[in-house]
Amino acid sequence: MTNTAMNPNRSVNQSGELTPFYTSPSTKPGPHVLRIRHALEAWHTTWSSRPTASEQSEGDSLGFSCIIGCSGGADSLSLVGCAIKQGWRVHAVVIDHGLQEGSADVATRAAHVCQALGATSEVIKVHPRETTEAAAREERYRALGEVAHARGGLPVLVAHTGDDQAESLLLGLVRGAGLGSIAGMPPVLFHHPAVDAGATALGRPLLSVRRENTIGACAELGITPWHDPTNTSGDNLRSRVRTRLIPQIRSVLGEAAVDNAIATAAMIRTDEDYLAHQAADALKECERHDSFADNFGSFATPALDITTYVRQPQALRGRIIKQWLHHRAGPLTRAHVTAIDALATQWHGQGGVAIPWARTPAPPGRLLVVRRHDELRLTAEVPRDR
Repeated sequence: MTNTAMNPNRSVNQSGELTPFYTSPSTKPGPHVLRIRHALEAWHTTWSSRPTASEQSEGDSLGFSCIIGCSGGADSLSLVGCAIKQGWRVHAVVIDHGLQEGSADVATRAAHVCQALGATSEVIKVHPRETTEAAAREERYRALGEVAHARGGLPVLVAHTGDDQAESLLLGLVRGAGLGSIAGMPPVLFHHPAVDAGATALGRPLLSVRRENTIGACAELGITPWHDPTNTSGDNLRSRVRTRLIPQIRSVLGEAAVDNAIATAAMIRTDEDYLAHQAADALKECERHDSFADNFGSFATPALDITTYVRQPQALRGRIIKQWLHHRAGPLTRAHVTAIDALATQWHGQGGVAIPWARTPAPPGRLLVVRRHDELRLTAEVPRDR
């Protein structure tokens, strides 16, 4: 979709939800807008300290440029509006997944609001492989990255807030997936599906901001945001955490509980980043580049030296395995990692550990991590009838 003219009329979609519209505010920016702008300034300082970001900005004499993924909700619209007030050049991309009735109308009006705020905008229709949140997220980030690539490799910004951090921490605790699952989302990512699709980086400048600030900023900016019914319907786990669990936590543990959870997630992120860096250094010591797996000749994976691996602290070994298999295998569960570690540390002649293929659709046969003498190797088990 190309940029469209502003339609200032308020409208109700077929689901009865108020779609976003914009009226120019007559007052000076209030405390919520100022809170978000301070967060953007702090994030931009972090961004500017990255070498790759500095190289980009040297060629952009007109100031900071970015892609912002916009849903039409309060979080993303407040990000667009406040970024414009910061003097950033913003191209807002509204992704229409087509998973809700009236989604095209919501997307179009969100794009109109972004233009009224001073951004350029477009709507992109995507078709997720499955009607799941994960599939929609994958397609959304791919589309955002492709737009960023087409515009010269810009960073993509999304509007995750501190409340999203708290929700993710609680979900991670339930899943029991380790420190990484409860670590807060980082403010800048250079390894992400959007980056794989062509963005310079993925940025989250609102992680220090509460959802009440984004709702308040929209009111101060004269924006009526769209309220996604799935966020409060209770149909998915995150919405139940948001609407039922967190209010109960506030009631039992006090109003500061959520702020403390957000701060905890940020501290855990610092620890997780350090351990990941240590694991990367340890992986270099463990890899044997003169010994490779045989995966149909499609890629070469260095084997892991078991003697070197077992000398590593337990806190690093699981991270070493995950980094070794990153991009070479699909998502690994705790059971996968524990079983692979046991091939080296608790060896009693057990067979290889089957792990998911990275490719979709999966090739015939199984992808395995096996022990061969003093090495761990990644190999493929080809069906005998082939």
